[in-house]
Amino acid sequence: MRTAGVKRLIGLALSSLPRPHSEDVIDEAFAAIEKHPEWHKEYKELCAELGQTVVNTWGGFYIAAAEGGQSVRQVPATRSTLIQSYSILAPSQSAKPKKRKEVEARQLMSDYFSQHKTKLPAEIRERRELIIDLIIEGASAEEAFRLASLNGK
Repeated sequence: MRTAGVKRLIGLALSSLPRPHSEDVIDEAFAAIEKHPEWHKEYKELCAELGQTVVNTWGGFYIAAAEGGQSVRQVPATRSTLIQSYSILAPSQSAKPKKRKEVEARQLMSDYFSQHKTKLPAEIRERRELIIDLIIEGASAEEAFRLASLNGK
C-alpha cells in the first residue's frame, strides 16, 4: 500500500493523544506530529515522496476511520501548521466503510465527476488517483472529492 507510512505515522500520533479523543482529533494528531522531531521528519519525507496533499488527505481519512467518526464541518486548523483546515468529527453510528474494487471506484468517481463537474475546482483533475484510492478504501465519491478539494495546497 502506497500510503502505509502515512497510516503508521498517524497511528503513532493517535496513540500519543489522551483519551477519549476530542472532535478536534485531526488537528491534534497533526500537532503531535509537528511537535515530535522524529515524526515531523518522517512527515516531511512522506510529503517529499507522495506530496503534501496526499499525506494530509490520507492522514485525515485514516484518523476518521480509526475514530469511527463522520465529518460534521470543515474548520481552520489552530494547533498545527501542517494542515490548513480539518474536519470536526462526530461519532459514527455506522459500520466500517466497505472497500471497493478499482473498477467500481473508477466508475463511482466518473459518475460523480460527470454530475458535479461545473461545481468542482479545475485542479481536481490532477487529484484523480487520490480520489480513486480514497473510494477504494471506503470513502463515498462525495467524501473523496471533498477531501481531495480541501487538502490541495
